[in-house]
This record gives sequence, structure tokens and C-alpha cells, in this order.
Amino acid sequence: MDVALHKDAVAWIDSVSKAQPPGAKILFYKSDVSKWAELEKVFEVFAGTIGGVPYIVCPGAGVYEPSHNSFWKDNDTDDHYKVLDINLLAPIKMSRIAIRRMLAADAPGIICCVSSIGAQKASIVTPLYQASKHGISSFVRCMADLHKLAGIRVVGVAPGIIRTPLYSDHPEAGKFVDQDKDFMLPPEEVARGMVAVCLDPKYPPGTILEVADVDNWREVMLLNDPGPQGRAILASKKQDAVADVMAWIEKDKQSKTKS
Repeated sequence: MDVALHKDAVAWIDSVSKAQPPGAKILFYKSDVSKWAELEKVFEVFAGTIGGVPYIVCPGAGVYEPSHNSFWKDNDTDDHYKVLDINLLAPIKMSRIAIRRMLAADAPGIICCVSSIGAQKASIVTPLYQASKHGISSFVRCMADLHKLAGIRVVGVAPGIIRTPLYSDHPEAGKFVDQDKDFMLPPEEVARGMVAVCLDPKYPPGTILEVADVDNWREVMLLNDPGPQGRAILASKKQDAVADVMAWIEKDKQSKTKS
């Protein structure tokens, strides 16, 4: 589910659907995750096309602050921040819907949320994005006891910088990263980490699994954690974005002068 499919995803789904002999079945449901009624609807679509409730739910939609409206641009007009709606509130609400439906069906299940190494860091450049990811990591940890109480396992993955269209298709986000110099994770590495944290019993419920390098993952500790480890933790040009922040600060100062 998403508002749209990237052309690479369209090509991949097309190739899977034409594979012989037939294998996996893939369904795409267009939805806006910031609208809670549409989160409910996706479970109804699943029940009507596949049946029952999903065993694994991944509320993984997310946007990066510079490629969406940012704290500093301050252009949100609906009395709320869209970045927080998508990155934080939607995953929490979708998890709640999944839990309710799993319990009603008397079925075990797994919920895998997507955090980020940004949850272990702080940056004046992306305060909404990082606040949202801090919230996701905290939510996953809060749900650790749900497995003991109801047989539902809630875990999370915290990727480093991933080589995705987020950077290649959005100049605002891409300018923070030197795509030739900085190490960027292949998306399939994050997918492997997600499968592992969902299914491998060595990762207890409530785990946040950091995936910031190839074949070198680690659990992020709640207390006394050393911070992100691996090659995909640094965007060499992110400090350049501080100049953008300064520009917004100066603009606000000028606004005060004019008033």
C-alpha cells in the first residue's frame, strides 16, 4: 500500500506476475496512510482477496523531511505536520488496527516497524524526521510485552542510508549525500534484516535491529548504546544543509524586522 508505485516497483511486480511457473502473489492497494480510514480499508481488502488477517504487517511508509514539507519550510496548512502523520502516527495506528484484527481472529502475528539510525542521533536539519523515528523506536520497545500477553511480536529495523529513489529522484534530499562517495545500503540488505528480526528467535520482541552495513547488523540498546555502527551512517554533505537552515533563520529575522 502506498499513494503510488515507483516505476522500478511496477517493473518488478510485472516480472513476478509473469514468472513461470507462477509463484508469489502480489497485490498493490493505493492508499494515503495519513488517512486512518484507509488503513482500516487495507485490512478489508486483504481479507477479501487473500483471506483472514496477515501474519506479518509492516507499516513502513515514510518520507524524508527535505523531500517533503519540513520544519523549517513551515508550509503545513492543516494544523498538523504531514511528516509526523506519515512517519509516526500512521505506523502506530496501523499497528493498533493489526493488533485488534489479530486478536479478534485469535491469530498470532508479527508487526515490523521501520525506524532509522536517525533515532539514535539528532540534527537541526531534519528535526521532524528524527523525532518521528525516535518515536517509532520507542513505540516498538513499548510493545515488547505484547508477545507474552497475546502472542503478537512487535519488532523494528533501523536502516542507515539506503540507495533508493528517495535520493536519486528528489534533489532536495539528494544534495545531502554524495552518491559516488558515501556508502549507501542496497535495499535488499534492509529487506534481509527485516526478515531476520521478524523470524529469527534470537531477536526478542521489542528489538530494534540496526542495519547500517552489509552482513553486519546489531541490536540497538535502550540504555548505554554506543550509537550507529557501520559504513552507511554518514552523509558527507549533510552539514551543507545547515546553510539552508541559516537561510530560513535569516528569513524569519527579516520577517520580524518588517513587522
